[in-house]
Amino acid sequence: MKKILTLAAACLAASLPAALAADGGCYSALDQEAEQAIKFQTNLMVVSSACRDLAYGEFRARNKDAIIRYQKIMINHFRREGYRDAQARFDAWNTSLANEIALKQGATPTAVVCQQAAGILKMATTLDAKGLHDYAVAQAASPAETHPRCGR
Repeated sequence: MKKILTLAAACLAASLPAALAADGGCYSALDQEAEQAIKFQTNLMVVSSACRDLAYGEFRARNKDAIIRYQKIMINHFRREGYRDAQARFDAWNTSLANEIALKQGATPTAVVCQQAAGILKMATTLDAKGLHDYAVAQAASPAETHPRCGR
């Protein structure tokens, strides 16, 4: 079953254009924060599913309003970048992100994935809207962040 899921994810990822990564134009600090929050949520979703853990559902219920806010920020980012259907662009980007995470996990035994994901699963059980905000801001400020900032 895992091989079938990995193959399906690979096929879907290959069918999406490389331009689906959120890399166009400039990003405001809020755009970068939102992107990091959505990346965390998506990673948690994939890991929770693979590990059959309830952390994602609980995280999502606890942070529903913050997640919706971050999604709207990213949709507005894509709209400013000139995408006609910014919602569809966001959906494609988020799907591509989930597929990328799943593909990376597909090469690793599930038990190892779950062991490596213990930290994110534990963190997810404690994050509320403020905690998610603080995490996303810290990630957006990290040296690994590569998007050009608007106004520079």
